[in-house]
Amino acid sequence: MASTSSFADLFRGFAYPLRGIAFIRQQPDLARYWLPPIVIMFCALVLSLVLAGHYHDDLVRWLWAEPSGQDWLARFLAFLHSALEAVAFLLLAALLISLCATLSTVIAAPFNDALSEATEQRESGHTMPAFQWSRAFRDAGRSVRIELVKLLCYLAVMGPLFVLSWLVPGVGQIVYAVFGGFFTTLYFALDYIDWPASRRGHGIRQRLALVRKRPWLMLGFGAAVWMLMLIPFVNLCFMPAAVVGGTRLFRDHERAL
Repeated sequence: MASTSSFADLFRGFAYPLRGIAFIRQQPDLARYWLPPIVIMFCALVLSLVLAGHYHDDLVRWLWAEPSGQDWLARFLAFLHSALEAVAFLLLAALLISLCATLSTVIAAPFNDALSEATEQRESGHTMPAFQWSRAFRDAGRSVRIELVKLLCYLAVMGPLFVLSWLVPGVGQIVYAVFGGFFTTLYFALDYIDWPASRRGHGIRQRLALVRKRPWLMLGFGAAVWMLMLIPFVNLCFMPAAVVGGTRLFRDHERAL
């Protein structure tokens, strides 16, 4: 394994999630791992819209009682009240959907862990161990804890950067765009090799060693994941491909650690 990386690695890294899509299509029985989180998140998104539609008018009435009367001023105020209800629906729906998107990786973590393990076993030719409920719950708890820690670390970095972009116009927004974009790309790259790395007991040093050895490869992979994760609803279907792509990337370049 070469210790340097070429710019062509950027495109190789970008292709790994696409190769993950091809792998999933060739292994239809893996749907038992990637389909449940998609169904769960789809139901959560539908519930978000239902809750927004049911409670947005109550929220507006709590802030401003519905105007009454038949004169021109009352009709104008009623129009503003209706417009405010529409805005409240959009804001409440956006808030709930954003919450679902933020927690989607946490909810999907146990399934992604199982999908990553199954992918590695398929590629290595090893048979899967017999299913055990105790092992399933233990692995699920570990995956959720790890995903929550990663999410909190991401918010701890990006939150202050977002505040800085508003407090220091111009410079803050440039820092947010440049450093925030680089950090997010690197975060997604490391996030989706987490499962095979964790199974080997690798810490952050070993994972960053892969970034040092193959920086363009990891940035290309992280950029591909980030771009498709930005698209609402599409990101739910794309997540399994990113998990498989990250697992295959890790296996292909494990010797660089």
